[in-house]
Amino acid sequence: MKFEFYNSATIKAPGALVGAGPDWSPVTLKVRWAFLDHPTFGPTLVDTGYGPSTYPSPASGRSSPSGNGLPTRSIGLRLYTSLFRARLRPEGQIDAVLVDKGLTLEDIQCVIVTHFHVDHVSELRRFSNARILASRRGFDAVKRAGWRASLVHGTFTELLPPDLDRRLEPIEALPPINLPDGLGTGWSLVPELASLVPMNGHATGQFGIYIHSEHYLYAVDAHFVLGALDRAAEGLEPGLTKPKVALSGLPRLIADDIEAAETTLARLAAFKQAGGRVGLCHDPGHDPFDAG
Repeated sequence: MKFEFYNSATIKAPGALVGAGPDWSPVTLKVRWAFLDHPTFGPTLVDTGYGPSTYPSPASGRSSPSGNGLPTRSIGLRLYTSLFRARLRPEGQIDAVLVDKGLTLEDIQCVIVTHFHVDHVSELRRFSNARILASRRGFDAVKRAGWRASLVHGTFTELLPPDLDRRLEPIEALPPINLPDGLGTGWSLVPELASLVPMNGHATGQFGIYIHSEHYLYAVDAHFVLGALDRAAEGLEPGLTKPKVALSGLPRLIADDIEAAETTLARLAAFKQAGGRVGLCHDPGHDPFDAG
């Protein structure tokens, strides 16, 4: 099974703001998405990263998202992009990566959506024929959220397919599986190869992907930088679920449930102490699955 990360964009942010330590010097965060060669689903994406539907530019080949069936960007989305000034990486965009693989957008059979924040669903409407695997609980929360949630949590329903309610295949319907080293109960995606793991707190219904053979967990946005997990791991024992570290800065500000997010952070720290490896969507360092 092939699992590869690609970096769609970069964002510069003060290190202390994103939990990279006390220094306020800027760090360059990545915005990853993944290509998964699923033995049953076929060519599959995990999230979409940022793209021209959110950050339109002449270089993208489209001056506005309307070419993807999107209306003109809302004031809220334009405000979001002015606050989070991401720089798209042409070589990390979905179109470019698929061309290198001899594929097109139409060849993608499934998109796995870990949660519904902008940087994970920016290009989702472009996949009008793909299966969409996501948390039903997470999608229902997005539908209930008011306009403030768009700016605080980065959820914009205008980026979602209009028929998503019908097309969504809930992860909650997948076979349950007990996972090692304190990860708890998840859902089997590919038997004995990959499983989905609840990563509560950052966003309702967020889940990560556990690669069994590598003892590796893609924890998505449980935090932004791995250094925060390393600091959280100090003094923790494997299997500990009670958090001993508080979220701070931006991860705390945008968390959907702070207590749940801190509990998830402690689980990840304990998993690392037990020998597990953890990857994050935005960590500025090199991930073993980074391909471009």
